[in-house]
Amino acid sequence: METRKSFPDKKEIRKKHLAIRNAMSEPETAEKSRAICEKLLTSDWYAITDWIFGYYPLGKEADCLEFLKKALSDGRHVALPRTGADCTMEFYEITSLEQTAEGAFHVMEPTAECRRYGYGKGFYDRYFARYAKLNRFALAYENQLEPELEVLDTDIKMHRIYTETGEYDII
Repeated sequence: METRKSFPDKKEIRKKHLAIRNAMSEPETAEKSRAICEKLLTSDWYAITDWIFGYYPLGKEADCLEFLKKALSDGRHVALPRTGADCTMEFYEITSLEQTAEGAFHVMEPTAECRRYGYGKGFYDRYFARYAKLNRFALAYENQLEPELEVLDTDIKMHRIYTETGEYDII
């Protein structure tokens, strides 16, 4: 008889990592975020990319705002997600972080005048499934990494994860 591998419950993992993040001090999150941004700016792909699909950090998530500002000043196109009431997500190009306002889930999102980039429904997995050729990079603190997670058919893998201490190629 085949035994199925048991994985930790994703809800419990999210809860654990939220508690770890929330326990971090402001100086610690600022320093780790600065280190992550530096890794992004010196990465091989940054030198050749024209587009950055980013996010606006919420709470003590890895803060990529300095990276996004630098990308804009370097002439890169930057797009941030906006979510709809029907659980859709689309990316909109911005030319300044001042083009954001509080949206769904209290996340800062591009305002209505920003140019739309992307079509269809879904949050990140569904979005990336539709745009499979996009390079997908995640930002995380080192203490958020898990040695094993259950992967569902609908989960879209990142190509690389950037933390304050390293880069991890996934695919």
